Amino acid sequence: SEYPEDLEDLLPYAKGLLINTGTLTNETWELYKSALDIAEKYGVPTVLDPVAAGAGAYRKKVALDLLHHHTISLVRGNAGEIAALIGESIETKGVDSAQIDNVGELALRANQQLGIPVVITGKKDAIAVNHQVRILENGSELMTLVTGTGCLLGAVLAASIHLADEDSLLDCLEEVLSAYSIAGEMAEQKTLLPGTFQIEFLNSLYAIQSEEVEENKKVIHYE
Repeated sequence: SEYPEDLEDLLPYAKGLLINTGTLTNETWELYKSALDIAEKYGVPTVLDPVAAGAGAYRKKVALDLLHHHTISLVRGNAGEIAALIGESIETKGVDSAQIDNVGELALRANQQLGIPVVITGKKDAIAVNHQVRILENGSELMTLVTGTGCLLGAVLAASIHLADEDSLLDCLEEVLSAYSIAGEMAEQKTLLPGTFQIEFLNSLYAIQSEEVEENKKVIHYE
């Protein structure tokens, strides 16, 4: 909701809060801050998706303000967005396009500097929690052709992290990201067209079973 009066009414019942800065304005910036304050008051886990933080100074400023002055449980972004948050630069051609050779190292640096769990998504995904890093190699190239797959992942993460405590968060994130990416692979088996892929992906995400995740996930424990 973008209605300020909703926050105090709805957040006490929420299992998670996603702050996605895709539609950033001065007004939504204030809304983000209010939502994070209320989430902290009620112990609601929070996920920050700093959309295009690497593409402009204003977006980076807002993301850093939220990170430095509020309790954030997890930050999720592509390589360019996460790099920007720790003062590094990666060339990008769009808000979802940044890639680097060693995403695990970037995730670890971000986790160390920001002091919170980090998820980086791209051709390979990386999770960093308490200086432990895992690389995930599932997924479909078609996911890059459907606008909003990254934003949807932020919502899925926000809905899931309340299930884990600090000791189990890394395993929880591995399971969630693997399921999400394997759902993309399952959808690709049914269609190679991006329009119908979107529908098949949502169907697969709804129907995927834990046994399918365990059988198909590709995870590297980064050293």
